[in-house]
Amino acid sequence: MKLRTRLTATAVPFAILALTLAGCTNSGTDGQPDPAESSAAAEQTPGITDIQDSPGTGENLQGALADSTVDECKRAGDEWTVSGSVTNSTDTSVTYRIYVSLLNGANDTRALTQVDVDATEPGASADWNIAIPVAEDELSCVLRVERYES
Repeated sequence: MKLRTRLTATAVPFAILALTLAGCTNSGTDGQPDPAESSAAAEQTPGITDIQDSPGTGENLQGALADSTVDECKRAGDEWTVSGSVTNSTDTSVTYRIYVSLLNGANDTRALTQVDVDATEPGASADWNIAIPVAEDELSCVLRVERYES
């Protein structure tokens, strides 16, 4: 009787594991993987890149993410509207170069655009905004902010 209990105790977890793994596959009605779902990710259009200066290439740049805020990041029709402001936290006049990335849930970059903010005096704030032509839902806005002495 002990042998049967050990076999049952060993066989039950393996059976549960096998049933769980079988439920993890993406199958169509014929039990085969659904080609529409697997090709949707493969056919994703390339992201949009609209920058004039490669990130990190400016002379004497300082990271300034703490100087920035995002006030709006939302889809409106076939584009995303992103806006915010920067506040100069230094003692000198500075310009800002802001890179706005739109990322999907898998952290794939769907768009990368550049916004330049003209000279901003110490303690002053400047607003910025951009419309990005991406017609995808459920994206998040991520900034890279570079500060340069004017």
